[in-house]
Parts: sequence; structure tokens; C-alpha cells
Amino acid sequence: MLPSVFQKAAGIISILEANQYEAYFVGGCVRDFIIDRPIHDIDIATSATPSEIQALFPKVIPVGLEHGTVIIRYEQESFEVTTYRTDGNYTDHRRPDKVVFVRDINEDLGRRDFTMNAIAMDMKGNILDPFEGRKDIAGEQIQTVGDATARFEEDALRIVRALRFSSQLGFSIEEKTKEAMKRSRALTDKLAVERLTVELEKLCAGSFLTKAMTYIFELELYCHLPIFKDVPLLLKELKPVSSLAPIFAFVELSDSPFTVTDCVTAYKCSNQLKKQAKTLVDAYHRYKKHGIDAWFVYLLPKEQWNYFVYLVKQLDHENIEIQELKSKQERLPIASKKELCLNGHDLMEWFPDRPRGKWIKELLDEIEYRIVTCELANDKSRIKDWIQWNQPEQD
Repeated sequence: MLPSVFQKAAGIISILEANQYEAYFVGGCVRDFIIDRPIHDIDIATSATPSEIQALFPKVIPVGLEHGTVIIRYEQESFEVTTYRTDGNYTDHRRPDKVVFVRDINEDLGRRDFTMNAIAMDMKGNILDPFEGRKDIAGEQIQTVGDATARFEEDALRIVRALRFSSQLGFSIEEKTKEAMKRSRALTDKLAVERLTVELEKLCAGSFLTKAMTYIFELELYCHLPIFKDVPLLLKELKPVSSLAPIFAFVELSDSPFTVTDCVTAYKCSNQLKKQAKTLVDAYHRYKKHGIDAWFVYLLPKEQWNYFVYLVKQLDHENIEIQELKSKQERLPIASKKELCLNGHDLMEWFPDRPRGKWIKELLDEIEYRIVTCELANDKSRIKDWIQWNQPEQD
């Protein structure tokens, strides 16, 4: 019996088949099922066109009609369904100029990047594998469907995807595929950097990152990676991590000429990632100056603890135990500013003759620090007494 993740989507295939259309599970979900890896996203390919799909299902989101892709809302979940297609020319080496809908699953599988991703499976678990993807999976090999050079010239992102899969799966890259990657590597310069960033983050999270890095240097692909083409040795030092934030922090803290801002700009990352990376840089500087004290743990968000531990390991080859951070956090008098027993209105009531100004924020910051470091109790009367002896300066 197929895993439940497939069974949830099987109803869609049943409806399509009941209406005389073909439908299969395709791509990464089938690959990961064969490998016995966790399955996250279910993709379905069908002989039905988008308009035919829309006629069969009440809730269809047309996310990419020009490429035959829709999202079907089915039993409170979303499933991506794409019409069988063949691709036209790739003038920009990024996306096909046009697609042609077809009725043959083999034609659809033939346009895919690697053999391990060109496998289809019906809802009974029967496998359709015209390009011997299972053989490559068994041999732990990454090989293109058809001519490797043609595949990479169509979409240069496939070069980076091959590296990403090597990092995630530990697979080797087939020799002709590898040679074509080296010949075509300059095409990656034409990629939208946002697409490159997504693949790079997944690559850096792979358990077999060292293997992928070996290929990156063997094929001289580092020369086409923003920032790292100028500091390639930093790439060799990287260990697997699930976000680019600690990597960008590592770049800034490694005496390189680049800052977090430079990295974020080069890879067009979000402001949120930029904030996370800067927080890690600040945390590292505090750690080197004061160690792991109450104020350090208070300021560093819990969701970044693992990234901080990673950063220290990368820079200083030191091991910090998460338990040390957890123990200190559990002893904190307050977990956030929201737990302070007073606010700016209280201070203005206590000093009615003073105009508003930066003194309010400065005093609140001082009180917050003293409470976190246990120099002052989180109690209004005690705080008021302390303020009487520590009058804020006039603005």
C-alpha cells in the first residue's frame, strides 16, 4: 500500500481516470518514495488540459496556465497538477518560449532534467520508468534525460540542481553529465539570482555538502557564484546548515571584504534573512566579549540558537551545547520586553513635569537590562525606588 501522503491525492487521480484521462504521480515524490526518503510535496501529471481539469474540480487555482499548471484544492489540501507537455526552445536558457500540451506521459517525462526525476507512478504503485531512473537511483547516480549539454542549455539551473541533489542524496554525477556541466557552467550567469539562491540554500543544507563542494571546485562552478567567486576558500569550510543566514554571518566574520549586507544584496534575499544574519553577527561579537550570560541569551532568539552554535563551530572550532543556552534562558526573570511590569506611560506619570524625549526609551532599556541581569526586581515599587536614586538626565 502506498504511504498516506499519496493516498490523500489518489482521489484526484481517480476522478481524472473516471473521466477517461490519464494521471500519474511524478517527479520528486516518486523519486523519494523509491529512495525511502521523507516525501513533502505531491506532484501529479495528467493528460487533461487545464480547462478540462477546471471543468472537473470545483476549486482550481490557475497558478501557471501557460505552462499547464494548476493547484487543485481537494479535501482541505492543495495539490499541484500539470498537463503533459513538451517544451519549445529555451532562448534565454531559463524557461521555454512556449509549451505544447500532449497526451502521452512518455513525452512529458522526456522533457525532465534527470532520469531519477523522470519516473511516474500510478495510484496502485505501478512504476513507469522509460529512462531507467530506478537504475540510476540504485547506482546512486545523477544523469540527465537525453543529451546533457542540451538539457543544460535549455535551463542552466539544472547545473546547480545536479549539485543540490548530490548534496542532498550523496549521489555521484555521471561522467558525461559532469563534462556537460563544466562546458555549460557559464550559462549560470544568465540565471535570475533568486532561482540560484533557492538552490544554493537547499544545497548548503544537504547532508553530503562536502561531496557537492568537491564538484563545485572540480568543475570550477564557484567562479559563477556571487560573493564566493571572490572568497572561494570559505566555501570549502562550510558544513551543512539549513539557512543562508549563518553562512552570510560567517562570511562577514571571516575577515573577508564582504558584509552580511553585501551577501543579502548579491543574492536578493529577504529583509528577514538579513535581520537574522545581522543578529548572529552581533551575538558572536557579544559572545567573544562577555561569553554566554543572561543578557546574551535574552537577546538571541531561540530559533537562532542552532545557527549560533553552528557559527561558533565554523569560526572557532568550539562546541557549544544547546543545553547551556536553555538552562540560562529558563532562569531569566523575563522572556521579553512585554513582560516588564511598567512602560513609558508609567515613567511619564512619575515625571509629569518632564517633556517626552529619548530619556524614556533609554531609561526603559536600562531597567530592562538590570532586570534581565537580576540587578533589579521586576516590581514597580522597587523600580520606582531605584529611579529615585538614578534620576534620568535631561534631554
